[in-house]
Amino acid sequence: MKKTPLLAMVLIVLLTAVAQAQTPSAESLMKLIRDIRLPQDNLSSLAFDMRMNLPMPLNILCQVRYHAPDCYSLHVFDDHDQTPVLIIIDHKALINDPMAGSLTLIASAGVAFDLVPRGEEYNAQFAFNMPIDGKINNRIELDFKTMFARVTENVSVESASAGAIIFSGTTSKKSRCTAVLTPDEKFALREVNLYIEDEPLPILQISDIGVDAASQTAAILFPMTELAASGVEYSQIEPQGMVDTALVATSVIKAVFARSAIRNQQLREKIEEMIGQRVDWAAIEASDAARSEKLRQIFKPL
Repeated sequence: MKKTPLLAMVLIVLLTAVAQAQTPSAESLMKLIRDIRLPQDNLSSLAFDMRMNLPMPLNILCQVRYHAPDCYSLHVFDDHDQTPVLIIIDHKALINDPMAGSLTLIASAGVAFDLVPRGEEYNAQFAFNMPIDGKINNRIELDFKTMFARVTENVSVESASAGAIIFSGTTSKKSRCTAVLTPDEKFALREVNLYIEDEPLPILQISDIGVDAASQTAAILFPMTELAASGVEYSQIEPQGMVDTALVATSVIKAVFARSAIRNQQLREKIEEMIGQRVDWAAIEASDAARSEKLRQIFKPL
């Protein structure tokens, strides 16, 4: 009986030593970070969600899905109420610009998504690609290595449940990064959050990262029948040349910002300054409310 406390203490020490041994160092975690580039990488599937929370305020949910050999989809929602802004499925693109009288449908479009450094900043960009010489081009680039290489201060690594590791640190520019990794998985990174100084919410969050996951579902067919039955007006276009493509791309930017502007007076003024004209926001709000309710029934977050 006298030996029991001693044995218990030894057991606790041994268990603590094992737990500490299982927590990898920051240096070893850095070796697990990989970039993703499609179509170059030989992946059977890819899935991730991205949320942008800009102080304007602007809240965007972007969902990317890929299944080999050539099935790509991109879903972009106003995260305030999950109204679709840009949808690309089965080479068809839908743009919901509240400032336009109808939806825009593009019959031949590819997915484009970049998460790459632009100088000192890290930018996430989503768009559609027009065909080149009749060929639809899809492109996804996620540069995680550069992102983590910039996290050099206040670095910490902690063990979590189910074999996960919590990583955190700051850059020399005082941006903060937190991440969840599962070292035993083929692609270790599961979630990453980027914060700017004095903002409580992550300005950028990449979550639910899945690579080569057999259970991952893909959006394959564009719901054209449901859209036609909804009564929402749409115009089908096929941009010709760089000028037309640039105009449609501008419509995507307007679509992203216009829905936030409906709820934000200062953003309205910036948009009016950008386009060089006054806008009847009351009329836009009314038409957007009717259109959005129908679109949310057809296009839901995955």
